[in-house]
Amino acid sequence: MITAHRPGAATPTRLYPSTTTTYANGLDYIAIEHAMNGEPATLTLPERVEAARQLNVRGIEHAEISRRLHRDRATITAWQKNGWIPPAQLIELEPIDIGAATHGRSGYTKGCRCGTCRAGALAYNRARRAAKAAAA
Repeated sequence: MITAHRPGAATPTRLYPSTTTTYANGLDYIAIEHAMNGEPATLTLPERVEAARQLNVRGIEHAEISRRLHRDRATITAWQKNGWIPPAQLIELEPIDIGAATHGRSGYTKGCRCGTCRAGALAYNRARRAAKAAAA
């Protein structure tokens, strides 16, 4: 029996993010390994950024990295420009408190221009910006 392979069909070299560690600093290196090799894996944002960084260090182009990690090239490029630091996650704040103003059934109508609603929306945005700055 003759077994033949087409040229270029050799088994690709397997990539490993670490030789000894499987979990450190909140990163699951086994999941990162699977993603680096184009296999299905559920990754957190920091794990996805680390996988992209490791692939970039190995000289793999952004188009291939984006294919393996299921993100577009612009995202990979943005991560690289940011120094491979995951972008800050959105911080959830309390719902907008508009005091005693009542508008319809919900108590608040987005885009309402009354003074109470505007003041509540401005306070919410200030708190959101302050929380984002504190997280950075």
